[in-house]
Amino acid sequence: MRKQWLIIISCATFLALIYSARTLFATLSQGRPIDWVRQVGFEFMYWYVWAAFTPLVIWFAGRFELQRTSWKRTLLALIAFGLFIAPLQAVVEFSIAYGIDLLRGMSVDDMARRRQVLPRAIGFETFTNFIIYALIVCGHYAYDYYRKYREREIRAVELEGRLAQAELQNLKMQLHPHFLFNTLNSISVLMMRDVELANRMLIRLSDLLRITLDSAGSQMVSLKQELDFLRGYLEIEQTRFQDRLTVKIDVSAAALDARVPNLILQPLVENAIRHGITIRTGAGLVQIRAAVEDGTLQMQVSDDGPGLDHAFKKGIGLTNTEARLKQLYGAAHKFKLENLPDGGLLVTIAVPYNDH
Repeated sequence: MRKQWLIIISCATFLALIYSARTLFATLSQGRPIDWVRQVGFEFMYWYVWAAFTPLVIWFAGRFELQRTSWKRTLLALIAFGLFIAPLQAVVEFSIAYGIDLLRGMSVDDMARRRQVLPRAIGFETFTNFIIYALIVCGHYAYDYYRKYREREIRAVELEGRLAQAELQNLKMQLHPHFLFNTLNSISVLMMRDVELANRMLIRLSDLLRITLDSAGSQMVSLKQELDFLRGYLEIEQTRFQDRLTVKIDVSAAALDARVPNLILQPLVENAIRHGITIRTGAGLVQIRAAVEDGTLQMQVSDDGPGLDHAFKKGIGLTNTEARLKQLYGAAHKFKLENLPDGGLLVTIAVPYNDH
């Protein structure tokens, strides 16, 4: 309310200054003496009376919505109220002016002439006042429309953000059972060969599940945290594959503090093991690299398997990883799968570097 009054008074003062300046320039150009009370004071009085009436006009206009179904009713109500406010403002204005002239000691004859022309002056002023009233009403509806538009825009952005967050959470939560089922399958296979190793894998899996649950509500983690989780997962896989799996991790110190999506590398490593190690009888290599270049964090996972063929289809892990990156970064990311010249698959993720 205080802000509204401040805006109204400021507008009234601005208009009074403009009209006063116009009157003063006209008087000076004609060589006539300046009557500060009538030529300046009365202008301020006129607009300040309108300032006093403006909240009432806004209140009345606010009771009616400009809708297609009721616009005729609204228009009639506004016109009727305007035909009441316009002459009322003129009566108040001329009453104050009449009182001021009395206090200034105007002659009886001058005051009598004022009273004679008063009805005609009020009629003329009413016409002008109705136009000002219409401008105030239009200004109110324009501002009200803009305010509601902005509110809808903000709500739409908030809703879009919540939907995107829900989609990200859904994609991430799909990775948890996917990772869990694959790891349990590995343990099940190992149970046939080495119960002790399978038991160690179960213990390590429980540690990983605890880490996963601790970060269940976090979309973003540091790359160091992501690598700690990844090392635990790789311990399980190396227990399963023994000497058939070699892992090399090359991550620059500058990249460790970078914020990355939670569980962003595990599906890539799982895919490398599945297509680069599982299908072969000999030893295989999985490499994980990360570095910061020109404000971009680049992460790569590669294997020395057969690489992509025409029958290759992205599984849950790669599909969800790509979808999460699109949700989080839009066009500001890169997700690329390509065959290496000497054989094997290289998966590259590039995202803007952010450490907080």
